[in-house]
Amino acid sequence: MVTPLHSTIGRWVPPGEPTEVGGHAIPGGLFYRGRQLPGASGPVEPSLVDPDLPVASSPGRHGLPGGGQNPAYHLLSPFTRKAYLVWLAGGRRSDVAPSLVRLFCFGLERRILVDGDVDPAVQRELPAIAAEVRRLRVRYGDTTALRETLDHLLDLLELLTAERTVPGAGPDRETPAAVKIALARFAVSSTPLPAVWARAWTRHHPSLGPCRSEIDCPAEFERLFTMRYRERYGRGVVAPSDGTGIRLGYRPSHPGLATALVWRADLPDLLADRHSIRALAALRDETAADLEPYRRWLVRFPQGRDSLAAVPLLPAELVDARHGRLGALRVWAERRLDGRARVMVDGGDFWDFWSAADPHRMATDETTALLSVLARLDLGIEPDVRFGAPPLARGPATLFRLGRPAAGGPGPRFASAAAIVRCAVAVASVAGPVDPQGLAGAALVGTVPDLAAALRLAPGEDLRLAARLSWLLTTRVEVDRLARQTAVTTPVEREIAGHYLATVAVTADPVIGPATVAVLTRVYRILGLPVDLVFQRLHERGTGIVPSLPRTASAEQLPLPDRRRASAAGAEQPDEPVVVQAGDHRPTGYALPWAVAAEPAPAGFRLDHALVQRKVADSDTAAALLSTIFDEKETGYANPQPPCPIREQPAVPGLDRMHGALLHALGERPAWSRAEFDALAAAHGVLPDGALDVLNEAAIDVTGAPVLEGDTMLAVADDVLLELLT
Repeated sequence: MVTPLHSTIGRWVPPGEPTEVGGHAIPGGLFYRGRQLPGASGPVEPSLVDPDLPVASSPGRHGLPGGGQNPAYHLLSPFTRKAYLVWLAGGRRSDVAPSLVRLFCFGLERRILVDGDVDPAVQRELPAIAAEVRRLRVRYGDTTALRETLDHLLDLLELLTAERTVPGAGPDRETPAAVKIALARFAVSSTPLPAVWARAWTRHHPSLGPCRSEIDCPAEFERLFTMRYRERYGRGVVAPSDGTGIRLGYRPSHPGLATALVWRADLPDLLADRHSIRALAALRDETAADLEPYRRWLVRFPQGRDSLAAVPLLPAELVDARHGRLGALRVWAERRLDGRARVMVDGGDFWDFWSAADPHRMATDETTALLSVLARLDLGIEPDVRFGAPPLARGPATLFRLGRPAAGGPGPRFASAAAIVRCAVAVASVAGPVDPQGLAGAALVGTVPDLAAALRLAPGEDLRLAARLSWLLTTRVEVDRLARQTAVTTPVEREIAGHYLATVAVTADPVIGPATVAVLTRVYRILGLPVDLVFQRLHERGTGIVPSLPRTASAEQLPLPDRRRASAAGAEQPDEPVVVQAGDHRPTGYALPWAVAAEPAPAGFRLDHALVQRKVADSDTAAALLSTIFDEKETGYANPQPPCPIREQPAVPGLDRMHGALLHALGERPAWSRAEFDALAAAHGVLPDGALDVLNEAAIDVTGAPVLEGDTMLAVADDVLLELLT
């Protein structure tokens, strides 16, 4: 039912009460109606709706006489009054001039600030007024000036109506007063702050100015802050509730009202507390610092926000490997690996995911950036320019899974390990190409863990070393360049290399052909190792004896100066006791009770010469008997020919007299059976197996090839023999 107004004195129409003005039925109330209502600082209240004032039949499009930023109903034109009444009658939902919305707010401010001190009903009406102002902000908040007016009025209403309970899940608006009130409600209810409210606390605290990352990359900053806040604080921090109360100085938009001070002593003002914000401030600064490289790059390349180039610069928490171009790269890599630890791929495939200036070879910085992207997927490529290899190019490359932890640079011994596997490829490839994905290649890669353990490589570098070996098997290794490439190795590492290369030679060429022996001997010379060890080590491994590799000293086994150098080189060292004073071996003068002097040797000890003579005679008799037995078995005939007398021959460089004479004797025939060679060696007073090794080593030293080849039948290389004897 519409309530008519019979009194000339203006009055407040409460919420929910309908009324009629100028033929318009206005539901909901929330405005002043009447013919007279003194203003706070003038004769007439600007928001008073006077039913006696003329109203046009249609709103029209006329201006607002006496309006502007501070309109008054009695000064509006009839057309504008018509528009205002139509807006009120329509539930304040249609389009209207912003000044008319301000005029409506004038009445709300008067009701709160003036009538609130004298009318108890105002306190009951505040929730309805706050709901209406919040709705108006949503509907008309696009206008900046009007949004500020509505925000300030909402701040006042929320402070007056705030309860000591938990607010909503997130702020629908972020003014300092709204944040203060919400934080205070969390504090007084001892409820942990959600991440969104913790972020609002840091954003509006007066002692924390905005950082560059918050401005240049706000979305990334919000995500990273939220992730780390939840990881560090779980459900959230509990704000203290013992601070000073919230004070709000409200400056009304109503032209006739003065500034009002509202104080809620029961709600602590956390934005005025500089101590409780310190932990969140540190988290904010940490987030900004980790985003700084990405922020600087994004300022230069704003179009690259979702590109692969941005991935290495982002903190790990923000990298999404399931979607976008990074997700496509991950799917491609997993399909190629198919559950394996490593696989050979064409380096040109990466051009489909990564743009490079050169269509055939990436630059160093381009390769480094791509490798950093792959590292986010726990994947690596060999060659890796960061580990001493050339930049990525079209052609064979090894895609492999990184170990954890995966370093972005080589450890102190990886360069030596890479040089050793390069030597290994030179030895393994001499007998023919080795497919890194075949059985022979797998056998060679299987030797890498022993080398990595012997060199004590950093964690995860054994996987990279295996990938490096696989890639090198597809390239050509120049033996002539090994001297420069192995210059980084230490004497201990070269000794390890000598043992390891012998294992590689037997693994790649079980027959151990002359070419393999020749290259291995040459590599031994490059490494400064004794070449006479080549045949010994090959023989050991050829008979199934695989001795374990020697190992470099661990960090704790090194002397203190070496440990300091290793630490300076980047090796991680465990904590160890501090040496206050080095111990010495000087006696202290206090003997232990059980330390007794050793008993002296008994005096008068003499050797029984008669007994010795009898033992010697018995040994000679047994030796003569055994010689007769074995000579008959080995010759196979009753009357063996006496051995040929050894003629004096010219000396051969690198051989002693007996081996030199044997070499001359070998030239009498183009081939010798093994039994004939054994008899000839025995005639010259040397052991057959040892003589064969000595002669071939001397030949390889001089000519690079052995002089005797074969197993049951030994063929004499005439050209090698001629070069040795001349």
